[in-house]
Amino acid sequence: MENNFSAESSLRLITETIERSRRTIAKNSGKPLILWGALVTITAFVIWILWSKTGSPAWNFLWFGMTVIGSICHYFMSRGSEKVPETEVSRTLGKIWSWFGTFAIGFFALVWLAWGIRQGCGVEGPLKVDLSIIIVMLMGICGTISGSVLKIKAVTVSALVATILSALFLMIMPDESAIRILTFAILGVFALIVPGVILQKQGRG
Repeated sequence: MENNFSAESSLRLITETIERSRRTIAKNSGKPLILWGALVTITAFVIWILWSKTGSPAWNFLWFGMTVIGSICHYFMSRGSEKVPETEVSRTLGKIWSWFGTFAIGFFALVWLAWGIRQGCGVEGPLKVDLSIIIVMLMGICGTISGSVLKIKAVTVSALVATILSALFLMIMPDESAIRILTFAILGVFALIVPGVILQKQGRG
């Protein structure tokens, strides 16, 4: 009986620890999501305005500046946050978004590599790769999986809505148009800011 009781207690303790970790992660994810959502949305509008006025897509390099600013703000924001114990939930979420970043950067690198090879081989014609829709689909998948892991349906639904609206926007807008960059404003609002607000409200509740 003592061994059974001990095993049941241990299992219950492990379950409670994982659930507490999940709630802590959800609560601490609200502000960073709002931060990154606001930065993505603002950056998308700034690039759109500058690209429209100058006709140069080189303004997309502002995304790298946004990443630096966001990382600094995130660092100072997370200093006072509650520490989350290392569990399968936190590890899974970390891996999901780490692989998103890896694939997103990898696609950009592949495009530049392919362009260089085409130039070297004398292949004529433009290199057409719709990176935007690839990033949208990757972010949508990561967002929905994250919502499922955190067991928050509103986050999963918000990620799905963001993916559908963004993909539809890209399909409707003309190719190589500056306005297509506003896709990331849609993602910033529906895939980051809205879930962040939801998590903030749940954290207070």
